[in-house]
Amino acid sequence: MGDILGMLFIRGIIRSVGLCTRFFWFQAIGHKRTLKSLSNSVKDDYKDMGKAIGQDFCNAAVGAVMSFLITLMILYIFVR
Repeated sequence: MGDILGMLFIRGIIRSVGLCTRFFWFQAIGHKRTLKSLSNSVKDDYKDMGKAIGQDFCNAAVGAVMSFLITLMILYIFVR
C-alpha cells in the first residue's frame, strides 16, 4: 500500500512541477496563459479529452525533466 501511495505522491509532484514550469516559461516569453489552460481540466468530457491528455502529457514530460535536473543540482551541491 505504501508503494502505491508513494507513486501517486511522486506523480502529483512531477505534474505540479511541470505545470508551474510551463506556466512560468509562458510568462517569461510573453504569452499570457492561465494555469487552468495548461492543466488537464476540461469543460466537456467528450470534446476536450484529447486536449486534456495532451496537456497532462506535456506537464508530465516537463515535470520529469525538471525534477531530474533539480535532483542533479541538489546532489551536486551536497557531494561537492
